[in-house]
Amino acid sequence: MAGALERTKPWSEEEGQHGSGRTLAGQVLYLTVAGMWPRGRGTPYLLYVALVQLCAVSYVAVGLVSIHTARGDVNSISYTLLHTLEVFSGMVKAGLFFSKRRSFYRLVRDLDLMASDYLDRPELESARRWARRMTVSLSAYIFVVILLWLPTPLLTGGDQKMLPMVQIHGVDWSQWPGAYAALYALQCAVPLTQVPIVIGLDGFFVAAMLYVGALLQLLGQRVSGLRLAGDGAADLSGDAGLKMRQMLYAELSACINSHQKITKFLRDLESAMSAMVLVQLSSTMLNLCMGLYHQTKIRDVLTAMQYAMILPFYSSQIYFYCWTADAITQQGAGLSLAAYSSCWVGAGTSFQKALSILMARAHKPLVITAGRLYPINTAAFVALMKASYSYYTLLRQLDSN
Repeated sequence: MAGALERTKPWSEEEGQHGSGRTLAGQVLYLTVAGMWPRGRGTPYLLYVALVQLCAVSYVAVGLVSIHTARGDVNSISYTLLHTLEVFSGMVKAGLFFSKRRSFYRLVRDLDLMASDYLDRPELESARRWARRMTVSLSAYIFVVILLWLPTPLLTGGDQKMLPMVQIHGVDWSQWPGAYAALYALQCAVPLTQVPIVIGLDGFFVAAMLYVGALLQLLGQRVSGLRLAGDGAADLSGDAGLKMRQMLYAELSACINSHQKITKFLRDLESAMSAMVLVQLSSTMLNLCMGLYHQTKIRDVLTAMQYAMILPFYSSQIYFYCWTADAITQQGAGLSLAAYSSCWVGAGTSFQKALSILMARAHKPLVITAGRLYPINTAAFVALMKASYSYYTLLRQLDSN
């Protein structure tokens, strides 16, 4: 591992598959534990991956049975959907990941190559710290909520046997104790194994966007610092002046090359994550709606508190995406001002033309979209919150009718 960290040559595809990245090492490790990153292709790991996904499919199948036995009851159907959509979105995201896994290997490799010259800079350290905080805080929070939720039917159910998440209506579980125990175990295992998949992929995308924002910030500092030796006070005539202008132009060319690599990385990142983000934001918006519906409808204080605790998790999932994507747009736009702030007077016609091209390119917003349908930014976060509340009021009207 130490030798891999010290290498400076480009990685091969095989090295990328093993996830030996430096910038996203924590996210790759989290996905490996979740059964999403085929770091080792041994039989035990493949069996673990297959078991996790098979349990998720069984969980969704139980949810479909629950909806069928609800007989059109809005309250019961929304309850089932609330506890099934997150698992279903995890399954869809897992399928999309495995279909594009080589793209993710390349993303890890490309980001490491772009960040290799700045690993000791505080901007990258800040991005790494925020990515770690987001992943750890979301994971810890939702695991606590799940672990508090799972034993509730055993503690408060009394003689009536209830399942922890999804109920199958019209079944007397006292007649089927084995089936009850199996379903209870399934509904305990699946949320605990699907959370790392959902949060692991979210953390991967958010961390990658945080690093891109940091790289854009460093590029802006580099561009704004372009100046001739002596802040323009030196004699620019003769061979010495020509050499200084050539060196300045070469540095600007390197900055433009870095900007092109960053924009290409963003296009590749959007291509890899766009469909997954659309699935996640859509399911989270619906979960927010149904969580709010049940939180305001339930009379039992303990259960109402459980639903109230899960709402911040869904809101945070949407917010982290929108916040980081919006930061990239702002950092990209700031590059134009950084270029104008450089010492371009007297730097030569070639430098000034190249700088103008960079400024014009920086005016094109760096926008990440969900499903290539709508941009992800803070305005989208507000819109999604409003849409969730609109669906909540619709559910209330359907229930009252």
